[in-house]
Amino acid sequence: MLIASIALALALPAAAQSLSAPGMSAPGRISWDAEGIPTIDAANDNDAAFLQGYAHARDRFFQMDLTRRSVSGSLAELVGISQLASDVQARNLGLRRGAVKTWAKMSDDTRGWLSAYANGVNFWLANNPLPPEYGALQLTHADPWTPVDSLCVGKGLAFQLSFDLDIDPTIKLGAYQQAGQAAGFDGSTLYFGDTHRIAPADNRVSVPDFVPGGDNGVATSLPKLDDAKSVPAIGAIGSDTIDMARAFREQLQDSPLLRRALDGRETPIGSNEWVIAGSHTASGKAILSNDPHLGLDLPSVFMEQHLLSRDARYPTSMDVTGVTVPGAPGVIQGCNQRMCWGTTTNSLDVTDVFQEQLVLNSYGLPYAIVHDGQVETLQWVFQNYYVNRMSGTPDTVTRENSIGYTNGGVSILVPRRNDGAIVSITGNRGLSIAYTGWGATFELESFRRINRAGNLAEFRNALSYFDFGSQNFAYADVDGNIAYFVSAEAPLRTDLQTQNAPGGGIPPFVIRDGSGALKHDWMPLQHVQPNQAVPYEVLPENEMPYVINPQSGYVANANNDPIGFSLDNNSLNQLRPGGGIYYLDVGGASAYRMGRIDRKIQGLIAAGGNITSNDMKTLQANNQLMDAELVLPHLFSAFQAAAAPGAWPQLASLAAEPRIVEAMGRLQQWDYSTPTGIQQGYDAGDNPAALPAPSQGQIDASVAASIYAAWRSTSIRNTIDKTLTSVGLGNYKPGSRDAQAGFKFMLDNYAALGGKGASGLTFFGAAGAPNAGAARDYVLLKSLADALDMLASEGFSAAFAGSTNQDDYRWGKLHRIVFDHPLGAPFSVPGPNGYGFGDLSAGLKGIARPGGFESVDAASHDARGSTVNSFMFGSGPARRFVGEMFPTISASEIIPGGQSGVLGNPLYVGQLGRWLTNQYHPLPIPASAALAQGTSVLNFVPH
Repeated sequence: MLIASIALALALPAAAQSLSAPGMSAPGRISWDAEGIPTIDAANDNDAAFLQGYAHARDRFFQMDLTRRSVSGSLAELVGISQLASDVQARNLGLRRGAVKTWAKMSDDTRGWLSAYANGVNFWLANNPLPPEYGALQLTHADPWTPVDSLCVGKGLAFQLSFDLDIDPTIKLGAYQQAGQAAGFDGSTLYFGDTHRIAPADNRVSVPDFVPGGDNGVATSLPKLDDAKSVPAIGAIGSDTIDMARAFREQLQDSPLLRRALDGRETPIGSNEWVIAGSHTASGKAILSNDPHLGLDLPSVFMEQHLLSRDARYPTSMDVTGVTVPGAPGVIQGCNQRMCWGTTTNSLDVTDVFQEQLVLNSYGLPYAIVHDGQVETLQWVFQNYYVNRMSGTPDTVTRENSIGYTNGGVSILVPRRNDGAIVSITGNRGLSIAYTGWGATFELESFRRINRAGNLAEFRNALSYFDFGSQNFAYADVDGNIAYFVSAEAPLRTDLQTQNAPGGGIPPFVIRDGSGALKHDWMPLQHVQPNQAVPYEVLPENEMPYVINPQSGYVANANNDPIGFSLDNNSLNQLRPGGGIYYLDVGGASAYRMGRIDRKIQGLIAAGGNITSNDMKTLQANNQLMDAELVLPHLFSAFQAAAAPGAWPQLASLAAEPRIVEAMGRLQQWDYSTPTGIQQGYDAGDNPAALPAPSQGQIDASVAASIYAAWRSTSIRNTIDKTLTSVGLGNYKPGSRDAQAGFKFMLDNYAALGGKGASGLTFFGAAGAPNAGAARDYVLLKSLADALDMLASEGFSAAFAGSTNQDDYRWGKLHRIVFDHPLGAPFSVPGPNGYGFGDLSAGLKGIARPGGFESVDAASHDARGSTVNSFMFGSGPARRFVGEMFPTISASEIIPGGQSGVLGNPLYVGQLGRWLTNQYHPLPIPASAALAQGTSVLNFVPH
């Protein structure tokens, strides 16, 4: 356990120190406040970048090193041979190759900015001991930082938010088609109509009635194909394609860099944002709120910083604050003196996997592909790998000789696929990946320009440099404007633009044909858009979803379908101006967070407006389950039908069980909130230093939340999973979000579909039921009985000790989080590190928090949870922010963890208690205010 003396030794530096810094052109300073948030005061942008690099390295160097190596494919050099397979995949994919291309195409000015940042990192590195993780890894030195490393950090974050492999959909859809052919049902309809629906579970969108190319992004209708269908017409996927997809997936199982791409719609990455116009606020000023959702690890993804550059080349100083990404210069979410911005992830489809016909040399390695009957030469890039042996002798990093040419020693690139690599080879066939991020992209340049933007026009121009890693940008300024923009470059597929249909019935969200015969290629560049980087045809700016000063007076996004293109369950039936399919992504977007946010905002407006920043903080803390509100009426109807005269006796008997009656009473009185219900739990508004006992209302809601979460799980397993297993698809079940959406769809449309799914399969089967309605009601109530059995079972004894007393079923005992560090204990929280955060009990690891499946205060878990630990969560708000656009912007912010990534520093978890209880710290917007709060200063003078 760490002791106080270690913490004090690693605390902030004493006030008024000075350093002679080579690379600085003029005096500058870093002032830290009590939170450890640095304010950087520099004479110009390059000096500001130097100081920002120094401040990042001081508090987060190990995190920076880990990130650059994960992206570059050299992680085994740091943490050992366990990451060698991950390095092979990362090196082959080639984000670092793309970073090198970006460096070559950047302006001299931007290269100077990035070089200055690297110089600041290296100045810290040369004059300070390494963080404690290096000792655990038996390393005494670290490689110097380079500008390309910063570009890798930027590309890595964008990659995690946008790279979406088509492998899993290909495998599952192919399996559904094969099962349907064998059993006599339409497998494609089962997939898209029942279990992996394109339509979201709720219909709230960000910009209703958007038309690509319309005035201000809004018009009166969405043009569609004449033969629009509720399920896209899909061709058969070949068995050889499925086999190749399976083989590739097996290679990627343990790759942290590619885990999100394999998870697809099950990714924990998301975000919330909304902006309210002054016409609806008490102050008459716009309010912007943002909470991006990322992995809740330690140290936290973001680091707060304030940058002041008095660069004489510009008419005004750059004075910007917010959150930054350690390893890259600039602020990526925050405010300057004129405006604030926030982001959520958009699921724009910028990745296609192609099945290629290969031409092999005598060693069995491909040197060309065949496209339209012509041989096209491939490029080879040779690789070397090194591993930290951790042999007991420090710095034992040696070359790994087990990697041959056919398993990672050479990367084989396809120029036609934006230099995407061949990732899997089977005989003379292979898979390649086209992705917008493989080439030169300028997302860091975009943020650099955003930081200086003084108005809406400059902000929008800055977004034209944001090339991949699509985001939904929310904007508000002191002039009263609010806006929303979908960013990044969306490649156009030849078949969708020239044939108004996917070639051969193979859509962009499964593996596509690389031969050229089906016109699946990205279209050659003909019309260059402003500041375009991707070397293919892309959607023009006015066809990307956006709205400026909407008539509604607000705009919100929570990773939902932004314009409603998927609401009819078909993402391939809308037309662009002048023809061609208007395609953004497959659909199936998150819906429930947006559903709650939109309803709450509309309710506040209907109540007279006068919305305040505190209202927005309350909304960010909302933990009511939207899916419960929309689905439980079906359970209530089933319970009511069971009590009606003439009800099926088996149904009536089940509904009359005392435990069912009690549970139904709890659910009927529930407000859908999810408090922990225990004193050890961190609920919104609690004092984290003295947690209070829960109120009776919190206990009641907590019990209902546990019962509902268990019922959701058993309902999905008794319907979706049971039916799929019965037709041989038990290994191809949908993920949590898709399964819940399919379950809700079948309930909402039960009468219209005659008690079956869209595929004609029966999902609510009960032997002896007199009709489909009775069968449905029995399955719903039987699932409630199964849920109560599960909570009382031995598997949940660590939480509830086998109790059948429903009062014992407190949600906080199931819904917990561990803030993991890549090296595990003692770096994780809870952990043996003296920070005061302990596990709930020996058998219940983690910290209890409210929230749940798709709650606004994001804390999602497995919807099929069936063990005491399967309701835990590991992602959520990496930042909570609310800003009000007064002439001097008023803002508040919080991050999980703290500013420091150095174990032992009090600021390692300096904000965690407040984050857990939905509290904030003030965020000074003018640098003068931030500097006034400084508790220590480090001055830098040119060397």
